[in-house]
Amino acid sequence: MTEQGLLVFGVAVGEVIHREFSIRLPVVKDTITALTDTQDSQGTTEGPAAQLYYKVAIIASALISLGNLAKEDITTELLLNELTDDDFDIIDAHIAAIKKKRLPAKSSLPDTDLSPSLSADVASANNK
Repeated sequence: MTEQGLLVFGVAVGEVIHREFSIRLPVVKDTITALTDTQDSQGTTEGPAAQLYYKVAIIASALISLGNLAKEDITTELLLNELTDDDFDIIDAHIAAIKKKRLPAKSSLPDTDLSPSLSADVASANNK
């Protein structure tokens, strides 16, 4: 599942500004890669600067396309140097939209409330 979007300010590479993007849901492998890159670059994964670096690394990993850039050219460093806060928020919102789409429909979620008779049985068993 992916989302496509358009950046307001885009990412400039040379004379070309790349605005169209496609992104997928970040997965655990992206998290591990981003944490490793953050540790290598920042010397830590703690603190505001490291946390922002980590988030940008996740985005770089999850971006499928950005304009006509090759996937290997979509790096954390490129995004750190060219992505605006506003465009960062746009991409982040698209990731949130993918997560929302992946959630099961509310009606298909199992009911977690105990039925009254089951609750009484549990309470009775706990009193023994």
